[in-house]
This record gives sequence, C-alpha cells and structure tokens, in this order.
Amino acid sequence: MGKTLFDLGDTRQDLGPSEAVTTVERAGVQVVDLQFSDMAGGTKGLTIPTAMLGFALAHGYRFDGSALTGGDRHAELDLYLTPDPATLSVFPTPAGPNRARLYCSVRRHDGRPFPGDPRSTLERVLEDAAAAGFDIRVGLEIEYYLFRRPGPESGGVPLLHQDAAGYFDVGAEVVTGTRDEIVTTLQSLAVGVGGAHHETGPGQEELDLLPTGGVAMADQIMTVRQVIRSVAARRGLRATFMPKPLPDAPGSGMHFQQRLFGYPSGGDLLRERTGGRDGLSVTGGHFLAGQLGHAAGMAAILCPTVNSYKRLNAGHRAPRHARWARVGESALIRAPEMGEDQPGMLELRSPDATANPYLALTVAIAAALDGIHRTESPPEALDESLVAFDDAGLDRIGTPRLPENLGDALAALAGDDVIRHALGDYIFDLFYTRKWAEWSDYRRQITPWELARYADL
Repeated sequence: MGKTLFDLGDTRQDLGPSEAVTTVERAGVQVVDLQFSDMAGGTKGLTIPTAMLGFALAHGYRFDGSALTGGDRHAELDLYLTPDPATLSVFPTPAGPNRARLYCSVRRHDGRPFPGDPRSTLERVLEDAAAAGFDIRVGLEIEYYLFRRPGPESGGVPLLHQDAAGYFDVGAEVVTGTRDEIVTTLQSLAVGVGGAHHETGPGQEELDLLPTGGVAMADQIMTVRQVIRSVAARRGLRATFMPKPLPDAPGSGMHFQQRLFGYPSGGDLLRERTGGRDGLSVTGGHFLAGQLGHAAGMAAILCPTVNSYKRLNAGHRAPRHARWARVGESALIRAPEMGEDQPGMLELRSPDATANPYLALTVAIAAALDGIHRTESPPEALDESLVAFDDAGLDRIGTPRLPENLGDALAALAGDDVIRHALGDYIFDLFYTRKWAEWSDYRRQITPWELARYADL
C-alpha cells in the first residue's frame, strides 16, 4: 500500500537531542541557526557554533527577549531559546560552511513557556485539543506574487508584472525555473510540498503543503516564506505575500485545509458517520460552527494588515461573509466532497500570509474547539456563489459580514473572550496596541487617490 498524504506530509524527524548533535557532526556542519518567530510572524534568530548545540538542547540558549517583542526594552530580557530537534534541517551553502537550522520555542529561566512566544502559544492550544481527545492536522495553500525588480527604465513603478499567464498556465521559463528551485529547496529542508502552480493573477503563484500537525505546519510556513523570498531574489525577482498588491488583480491568501481526528484513536471525526448532516459529522458541524461564530474575532489575527481587508473586500473569490459552502470559493469555509478513502476536510479561506502562522493556527483551532465544547450547530450550507448576492440580500438570510477594515477587526478581537483567552493577555495586549497604532497611522495618511480626486475642489 502506498503512502498517504499524511505520511508524506509528516516530515518532522524523530530525533532526540543526542541524535541531532550526531547528525550535524556527521554532516560536517560548522554553524547552527536557532530561529524563532516574533510577534508579527517575522523570523528572528541567532547563530551558534556546532560545539554549542548540545548545550543549547540541554539547557536552552539565553538571549535578549526584546527581540521577540520587536525591540521593546521593557520586555523580559533574559529568555531562553529551546531548540526542537525534530525541526533539524541541514543544508550546504555554496559560499560558506555547511549550516543547520532548528526552530525554537521560548522559555523563561525556570523552563516555563514564555507567554509572549507565538510557538508556545500554539503548543498550548494543541495540548488542550489532545486533552479533549482531538488531533488536528492542517494542509495549506499559500499564494504570492513574483514581480520583476524595477530598473531605471521602470519610471519609478514599484511592481512590474513578471508574466501574463493565467490559472495553471505553464508561464515563462524564468517563472518555471524559479518555481522548480523553490520546490526542490523546500524538499531539501524537509517541507512537505504537495505541488505548485501559476495562479490567476499576473505573476501570481500558489504552493501547496501536505497536511501535518499544527506546530509543524507553522514551522513550515516560516520556512516557505524565507525560501520563496530568497530564491526569487537570487533570480532577480521580488516575491511578495502582500494580500492585495494590485488593485485589479486577485489577492493572495493562505488557506488552511483542516482535518480532525480522534486522539489517540486516529479516527476521522469530520465526515458524517451517524447523526450528521450535509456530509459532516455532528462533531464536524460543531467544529465548523465554532469557526463561523468566531470569524470576526479571529479576523485581526488571520488578516493582520490594513492591506488584508482590500483583498477581502475586492471579491475575486476572497471571502467577505461568515458563511460556508460545499462549492463556491467565496465562502469563508469550504467543505469539499472528498473521495471515499479520504478523511473529511474544512478549508478556512480568510487567512493571508502576512499573518503570524503560529497565532493564526492558535485562534482557528481555539474557535473550533469552542464550537465543539458548546455543541454549536452551523447554519445551512450556502452553495450559491456569494458574490451573486448583494449585502442586503445576505443580511436578509442572516449572513454576517467579516470586518470591513483592520479597525473593525481589532474591535471584534477585543470583544471575543475565547480568542483573547487563546492568545493570552501578554500577546493580546501587545498585538492589539501595536496594530491599533498601525491602523491609526494609516487613517492619518493622505493617499495619491485622494489628492488626484480632491485637490482641485
């Protein structure tokens, strides 16, 4: 019998600390990068010599905690990186020593998780899921644009189309070569790539990742963003995960393809067995209802930039309403028909790749668990294309809209106790304060559109 998607997607190595040290020594690794996520989802890290790896695995590696919170000098300064040996990747570098990389969680001096660490926050929510008898697996579709870097001939235009190909078109050779290098590089770094293809927009690409555990998926998203940017830059291109870089072209999303299994039994809990409806099990319906019910409260985490809402409000299959469907890609959550031998899947379509992947998965899972805990039931599936309804029509059938902008999303987050609890006070307070400052700064800006339209009034 061949491998399943889950076998192929589970790329984490079964390594303990001593095996990790042995692996890097045998590979001739001279330096090791210890990487972690800051609050915004950016990659931070430091480099240690291979001789220090055993110590770091056993005791953690002390670092300046203000790096985690974006330079806040009032943050706890003495924190410890705890490398995860299962994330070890070894890769040669042409112009330097062989390197290894491990992702880290952040701990306090006594070993307790630091409440401002996004990775530890996701670990905590997944532990809650396991304690309730659930194992959540996540696959991914991540979209991005490739642009040509502007030269003197560009006339100051910052984003130049790389190609005019369409959905699943083969595209230009430079794009195909870039895509091939991205895929092979990610495979060498133990990322479970399922496929890659051209998307609908000019120069827009999609990369698919195979389903795996929540922390492993978030780690892989961090790797994917780094690799795509790096490979594109080497080929003279500029990669952007900006949700809406072009006003008249489709935006870029990051869709979570969620599966739910029993823990430790492993049985599929999403598909209808007895007592469900619309092809979903009773538990699957509760899972779905939880995410629909917390759609507004999650939005600021899943769609954390001013630009995110220009994607959601522009159509082009982006979700605008908290509704689900079996067909119709403008729904917030899609429950596609799966083959008889495949487990059920719920695709959450609002997130974009500017989100911190650890926090995005944290709130999505917390919302689903809340729906299960409260035994909530979802509304009927709406399989017509949502873009065919005007706002008044959707209001009449009770379809709530997602927040219109970052300010509305932050207000919804502040009022959602379940999502706030999942994040914890430390992360919520810092995230809310910084994002509200970002929103306030944006509202003060005078845009070229306003000047062109109103300057001569």
